[in-house]
Amino acid sequence: MGLGVILTISGKNQGWTQEAAGLIELEGSEWPGFFDTPPECFELVGCSGLERLIERFVAIEVQCISVLAEATSLTRMPEFRSAFGNLSVKMVKDLDSAISQELASFSQKGISHSFVNSANAYTETDLLDLFCFHRESRQPITRTFDDQGPLDLWVVDCSKLERAEFETSLNHAGQNGAPKYFIREYVNRLLHPRDLRRLAADILRRSCETAPCGKQVRPGVWIDQGGEVHRRARIVAPAYIGCGSKIRADALVTRFSDIERDCCVDSGTVVEDSSILANTTIGICLDLCHAVTSGNQLWNLERNVAVEIVDTKVMRFTTATRRHAVPTIAYINEPMEVTQDAVVSRKPTMPGTWQFGNNFLQE
Repeated sequence: MGLGVILTISGKNQGWTQEAAGLIELEGSEWPGFFDTPPECFELVGCSGLERLIERFVAIEVQCISVLAEATSLTRMPEFRSAFGNLSVKMVKDLDSAISQELASFSQKGISHSFVNSANAYTETDLLDLFCFHRESRQPITRTFDDQGPLDLWVVDCSKLERAEFETSLNHAGQNGAPKYFIREYVNRLLHPRDLRRLAADILRRSCETAPCGKQVRPGVWIDQGGEVHRRARIVAPAYIGCGSKIRADALVTRFSDIERDCCVDSGTVVEDSSILANTTIGICLDLCHAVTSGNQLWNLERNVAVEIVDTKVMRFTTATRRHAVPTIAYINEPMEVTQDAVVSRKPTMPGTWQFGNNFLQE
């Protein structure tokens, strides 16, 4: 008996739309950015929600993992930090039909049961306990729920569903007295950019099981491969600095902020409780608070206002993407000794603080 997983990326996520989010769009802004990419494909604290879900299924040693993405939902898959030997990725036109075909393929391979999980909600639960609950219920489908209602996470008997009945069976799973599996652990439905911020902050405060990527160089401060922090910059925990990102002199990155890969926070700029998504440059002496940014686009979460920044000196996409072959953390003007498991400063530290030159990282 084997276990399989089908992870879906759908273009039908009605929550992740400009209208459903109640967005106030300023006049003259075209605003293509956030809604062109499914929320599960954004990297947060170093890793996309899709990859974090894959890692959870890999941990229970499933036999096959299939990612099915609607061709209308994205132009390319996000980059994965890890290689998964049992993973296949397919772009499909009809998601329901593709799921049915994948379940039939699993059955032919001797995989008796499969998880079917829409990746637009990040969910943490005991997957093996869910599978055992499904087996004991003796139903072809078991759907999960939380205190807000049904979730798009099912366990399915691969051989017991006819293709024509599949969509109806999924939609009615858990109704009419059928067994329901309630998830009491962490759930984030990713329906709004505010949910992206909540997930990033929850990962940094360790309110969920998934962890930030990179090295924890100071309690609550993670810096990923090739991240550079100037010795006169300040990082206030908890915070994350992504692969190849640069924090320049006199910049301040403060609590619950994540600076994703290949970003730059220029001199004198303050980033507070914000997510700077991959390949974004923030200009000199700015104050960025309670926002999600991508390139020259900014979503202020307090006012629910989207702004497209025309001035490239203020915000822009990073012009060149850096590649990171060596897993090191570099600090400008700081001599470092790099080992396989950790990065160690040769300079002594002061009691109660962590110091690289004149750079204090504070909790």
